[in-house]
Amino acid sequence: MKMRIGLAVVAAVTSMAGTALAADGDKFLVRGDATKTTLEQNMLNIVTAEKIAQACVAEAKKEGVRVSVVILDQFGEQIYFYRMDGQGRQGIATAFLKAKTALNTRQPSRATANAVARGAVSELRQWSFGNFPQGGGLPIIVNGNQLVGAIGVGGSPGRPNWNDEICAWRGLSQVMGKQPDLLPVVNPPPAAAPAGGGRG
Repeated sequence: MKMRIGLAVVAAVTSMAGTALAADGDKFLVRGDATKTTLEQNMLNIVTAEKIAQACVAEAKKEGVRVSVVILDQFGEQIYFYRMDGQGRQGIATAFLKAKTALNTRQPSRATANAVARGAVSELRQWSFGNFPQGGGLPIIVNGNQLVGAIGVGGSPGRPNWNDEICAWRGLSQVMGKQPDLLPVVNPPPAAAPAGGGRG
């Protein structure tokens, strides 16, 4: 009997924790009448998307750099886009590519970059899957396991303790709470020296 009561208590606590977690995540999602037209309950809302992007832009300003930031929904459609003055086509395009890579793989675009650097897969193969193997794209997840979109940041020059990925991570963390730690950067092995024996 005590065992059953204990299990019932554990189940109730687990259920309450799950409900609390879902309620917390709900504040980031589209709710109310808007869901009736889209028939979608897990879409990131525009208020949250704008806050994330603007938090990232504020971080870029602190660093004295310019970025482009895009927030995509889980279907790859644009929710919010912001381009700082002075951003060229490359920074804009890479922001979108990085976000799409995070959506495709359900993980940071850095994971794709690291796989290429380790030689586990070629860059061309990643391109064939629609992935851009560079850091700067992160999945946006609520309630622990629900993908609701992705952020992509492009355009800022990387340097110690700063890159596009850090910008995205800081923006997400400020708005949605602490995000998973960023993956380490894997550098490709140095190119082998050419073999000797040639003429000259």
